[in-house]
Amino acid sequence: MKKYNTMRDIGACRYIVNYHNGIKKNKDGSEFFDIAIQSNKLNHNSFIKKLVKEGYKEEKWQKQKQ
Repeated sequence: MKKYNTMRDIGACRYIVNYHNGIKKNKDGSEFFDIAIQSNKLNHNSFIKKLVKEGYKEEKWQKQKQ
């Protein structure tokens, strides 16, 4: 399944998109996420639109209960 999630203001990076194409795997078998960093909202929104057009679905981060 193609999926992506977004983050903001991590260190000096303004907009971050992590995306997984449904195929790439790490050596341990877990999903490998590519990363894209944008410095402004316009580029960020256009990148998200491109991903959605390619069939990616947004996956929200979930906080784990402690």
